[in-house]
Amino acid sequence: MQPLAEGSLPRVAGDEEHCHGREDSNPILDGMEAPWANDKFFAADLLGMLLLAVIVGVASCGYNYVVADLLEKWLSASGAREYPRDPDSIQLMGGAPVWILLVWAGCTGVGVLKWAIGLDKFPSFLQEIRTEHAEPSQCFKVCLCCMASLLSGAALGPEAGLASGGAGTGVLIARGISKLGPDFERDADDRRRLFVLGGIVAAFGSIMPAPWVALLICVECALQNRNQDKELVMWGRRTLFLMSFCGSLSFVVKYWVVPVTELPPFGGPTLDDAYDDLMPIKAILLGAIAAFSALVYFIIGAITKVIFTKIGSGIERCAGKGARIVALCSLAGLITGVLGYLVPLSLTDGKAGMAPTIHHGPSLTAANLFAIAISKTVSFSVAASGGLVGGPFFPVLYIGLVVGELVSRIPGLGLFPNFCVPVVMVSLPGAVFPVPFTMVAFPVSGLKLGPLWCVPLLVSVSTAYTLLVGTGLVKKLAGRR
Repeated sequence: MQPLAEGSLPRVAGDEEHCHGREDSNPILDGMEAPWANDKFFAADLLGMLLLAVIVGVASCGYNYVVADLLEKWLSASGAREYPRDPDSIQLMGGAPVWILLVWAGCTGVGVLKWAIGLDKFPSFLQEIRTEHAEPSQCFKVCLCCMASLLSGAALGPEAGLASGGAGTGVLIARGISKLGPDFERDADDRRRLFVLGGIVAAFGSIMPAPWVALLICVECALQNRNQDKELVMWGRRTLFLMSFCGSLSFVVKYWVVPVTELPPFGGPTLDDAYDDLMPIKAILLGAIAAFSALVYFIIGAITKVIFTKIGSGIERCAGKGARIVALCSLAGLITGVLGYLVPLSLTDGKAGMAPTIHHGPSLTAANLFAIAISKTVSFSVAASGGLVGGPFFPVLYIGLVVGELVSRIPGLGLFPNFCVPVVMVSLPGAVFPVPFTMVAFPVSGLKLGPLWCVPLLVSVSTAYTLLVGTGLVKKLAGRR
């Protein structure tokens, strides 16, 4: 794609002094890129992106009904309590024994589905953003298997399937536009790459609390290292603005059909009034705690992956790839079902559990919160290692929320839940995902925090990422340089 400063002209020695000395020099005009919204190609791409946004926004309503509403309905019906809104349904041992059988059967069915349609390994949405590449047939398989995995109760995020489906749809629309004539066919590859990004930002636009958060996560994921990690580069403003239109319209369409479920507000002006000058210092401590928690998450995930890899290798040697796919999904479902019965909030993608956990947080004991954090981490790890399909974003975000509630109970630190929960909630995933500004934008938009709270959020996220990734600790533990 075109660089960010597209249209800028090369300068020779003395140009800067000459420009500064010109009477008609204008630093704003001098820095503007070449026009990109004044031809038929932009019009075609804009219309195509808007069509993509409408399709993904509408499809997201059905997708979210399956992976969220329908899931909660069968969990509530089989558990005789309204899960997860009923306080008794989220207590330790509050699950229904039949969940073990149903989750195991559902995840086994996912394995059979993956074998039947020929889906085994596939790229994540992060890889699709960075490579700007997606294969529609594989994308729709991922989307289908993600829906089946989440409907079965797997502790995985919905973003993977929806983003993959959006990217695949984008590629199909791009191919259609490129068939409009020889002039359009010449830019077919650039257009395909653009529409892969458009489909992913449209998907995020339909599930994030605000469309700018969806655009921001795609921008931060797309940044590429250059010049020995001293520079970050990305695509140009034409791509950026087309993506902003696409993400915004997707959000609007989804909101028209099914309004976004809002999380309980953390106070707005009330929290701004509670802000004090020591909070940035406390945020450093919370960032360190989040980094340690993320390290535990990494270790549990690594151990789980080693175990499942060894089991899978043995099964594949004895019975073939198909048996390995089905068996690992089945094993992951069995473990998920048992954990779901013991710790009900270890089930699902975590997004549905956020509001009940915030609302009923005071009634949950420290032991309950600790069990939720560990079991959710294990549930996510076995689902990911076992081949169930889904993303990491919302499960890890939820683990951070639970850890934040737990940290707020440490005596003598002067911390309180309304401060700890949003800060640690985003700092834990912020310790591993290179999207610090998205992690600030998410709670500010979703929890209606006041502007002063951007300070501790950014400080904590930056601290966590620096300690875990900036120091190279994660790569050292993984055996990579």
